[in-house]
Amino acid sequence: MTRLDELGEFGLIDLLTKNISRNRSVLVGIGDDCAVVQEGKKQHLFTCDAFVENIHFRREWASPEDIGRKAAAGALSDIAAMGGVARYMLVTLACARDTDVTYLERIYSGLKAASEEGRAALIGGDTTASCEGIMISITVIGKAPDNPVLRSGARPGDVVAVTGYPGCAALGLHALEQGDGNAPEALIRAHLRPRPKLMEGKFLGNGEVNAMIDLSDGLVQDLGHVARRSNVSIDIETKKLPLTPEQCAYAEKAGISAVEAALCGGEDYELAFTVAPQQAAILLAEFRLQFNIPVTVIGAVTEGPARVTVDGLPCPHAGYNHFQTVK
Repeated sequence: MTRLDELGEFGLIDLLTKNISRNRSVLVGIGDDCAVVQEGKKQHLFTCDAFVENIHFRREWASPEDIGRKAAAGALSDIAAMGGVARYMLVTLACARDTDVTYLERIYSGLKAASEEGRAALIGGDTTASCEGIMISITVIGKAPDNPVLRSGARPGDVVAVTGYPGCAALGLHALEQGDGNAPEALIRAHLRPRPKLMEGKFLGNGEVNAMIDLSDGLVQDLGHVARRSNVSIDIETKKLPLTPEQCAYAEKAGISAVEAALCGGEDYELAFTVAPQQAAILLAEFRLQFNIPVTVIGAVTEGPARVTVDGLPCPHAGYNHFQTVK
């Protein structure tokens, strides 16, 4: 018998989907941030994301409004990673029978706020009982750009860039787990209330970007998906990683590595992308003019085995993997 914690999240996905047939209208199926489906002259994006109590959130440090917002953020971020526009949202909620109804109303208040900010109409869903705890599943349907940005488009010679400051959410989680009430608010906010980069993704999707992915499981692991889908090597230079003074100060105080958090920490929902070097300077300059967040070149795409290296070496800690035994 093969145990699930031995197979891991991505091994399970490969196992369960190996015999799925392909419909002709499905332009992009399993393996990217969204499925892309052709209906007439229009292309639609489909994605779903689950949010489970004590796996993705804990009530003791997250308000119900924050839980609702963050549940929506993951699926909305998938739309951003394709350069798309969110249109509709469906919500499935599972909860124990003794759950406080006011608490659920507050979760939906957060969901509603996130859907309105993402301009995705909340159009339905489902409710069911759970044995314990809360589970939220979000489905988002979006409009694809003329040429959706896929994970498979990275080319040797491209530069690799990232928006924002990867690692903030992981450091915020560390502070919450340690009960550090003096941790920088920016780190706590990054973990509890991440903002999906929908406008930024749409901008990049209309530009010269060759491949893109949102950062949900960590920079190294998520860029690993790009490397495998594109059959290229990606190298990240640690000296180029964007780190805030708050990241560095907190990590030093806590005795952990801000660089490792940036490489392997998940749930930032920033966008990592590749672009040809001759287009990079203009694209990044225009991005900085339009948006109030940084964008930084952190590495390069080369020919070679499909993998991610850090300063030319394999990274021992890839990122978050559901079902993997914590050692």
